[in-house]
Amino acid sequence: MQQHMVILLAFLVGLFLLQEEGHSASPLWVTAAVAGVYLGVAVGLSRLNTALSLRAFARHERFPPSAARRHNLLRHLTHVWLIAGLGVVIAAGYGHLIADVLRAETIPLAGKLLVVLPFVLGLILHWTQEYPFHRALHQHIARQQQLVGSGATWGTWTRAEHLGYNIRHHLLFIVVPVGLIILIQDVLVLYGPSVLGDVPHREEILAAAALVAAGGVFFFAPLLIVRIWRTKKLPEGPLRAQLQRMCTRLGLRFRDILIWRSGNVIANAGVMGLSGSVRYVLLSDLLLERMQDEQVKAVFAHEAGHVICHHILYMAVFAIASALLAISTGGVGAAVLGLEGGGGDIVAMVLLGAAWAVGFGWLSRRLERQSDVIAAWASGPDGGGDEGTISAEGAAIFASALQRVAQLNGIAGSQRSWRHGSIISRVNYILHLSAIGATRSRIDRVVRRIKLGVWVALAAGAVLAAVRIFAIE
Repeated sequence: MQQHMVILLAFLVGLFLLQEEGHSASPLWVTAAVAGVYLGVAVGLSRLNTALSLRAFARHERFPPSAARRHNLLRHLTHVWLIAGLGVVIAAGYGHLIADVLRAETIPLAGKLLVVLPFVLGLILHWTQEYPFHRALHQHIARQQQLVGSGATWGTWTRAEHLGYNIRHHLLFIVVPVGLIILIQDVLVLYGPSVLGDVPHREEILAAAALVAAGGVFFFAPLLIVRIWRTKKLPEGPLRAQLQRMCTRLGLRFRDILIWRSGNVIANAGVMGLSGSVRYVLLSDLLLERMQDEQVKAVFAHEAGHVICHHILYMAVFAIASALLAISTGGVGAAVLGLEGGGGDIVAMVLLGAAWAVGFGWLSRRLERQSDVIAAWASGPDGGGDEGTISAEGAAIFASALQRVAQLNGIAGSQRSWRHGSIISRVNYILHLSAIGATRSRIDRVVRRIKLGVWVALAAGAVLAAVRIFAIE
């Protein structure tokens, strides 16, 4: 998810700067030199991170938590550089080259793809350079699980497979739906006025058509994603029947349950799709092979919790609300700081980045906790009681599932996660609830207040945006 956000933010930065007027013109050699430095720093940071992590593996029998924290910090720094550095490259003449020299914006989608090309190249180089760490990590996990030399199946990607996985599951996951939306919008902007002629409310019609098209792409995107990713139908059998009964119990509608083929490297699960007609539940091959059925069902219930509690919707509302609030207050912040020209846009970008860096992670961890509770409840006897009590059995099953997923992915229990929290904190919370005989209502009340706050933020952002628009007019 983190890499998906990095790619999406890079697209937003590139599109925002490309639309700015008056791109600075620089000699071609200056633009090329800045782009070269941009890519070189990305490669250097990635190589440094990989070298330090491999040294930690060589010195210890395990990857120590301190090394994991350092690895994640340098990885975050590399991601920040890839996003911020793209803005520097565009300002150093690359934006002028695309918009004014090549006039690529006259071709649907072409300008938008070209503007993020340096970022894409940098990201691919980053993935290539981090491959030795990935290989060492999974060899270490295999040794921990005592699978080396046995007849058990345990995958380790080649460099090409590692790169292919990241391109399919991270880059194309964002580029395909976002690219389709941009393509449709560009076609409407470039050719819509001439097609409609002097039809009354022409601009409003085009805006509505773009909005409907974007919603349609977003809605049907899972149909494309499951084909870009390597998936296949979970065969009929006891496990599938149990999962289907659990869906009935939880009120979860879906199109299919799929095996997420990772070459027995990734232990993960996910749900995608806003409606049952386009919703897929994905369980990775390693998850299915190396976990007990009751643990797989617990992981499945966790993913189902995200759907039945509409977490994707509220993350989207948060994204829209934070963008509206940042854009609406950017001008005020620039005036307070005495910034002129594009100062308001800069302040808005900083505010939006801060909101996502702090607020999105905080929101995600609370929603994650709610799904944990649902999974522990559903893992209890008879699929959980109607009163929502977290049983000792259900808590133990889900706790073991969390710990097993961490083991299979080489994640230390104390390792913190921006979006999920540490495994230890999540396990302790679930076990605490079962020890005191708590019910789902405890976390549900917290999340209801958070959801109300998100709607209030959206309303405030909409009001401020409307005031800003009328003030400009």
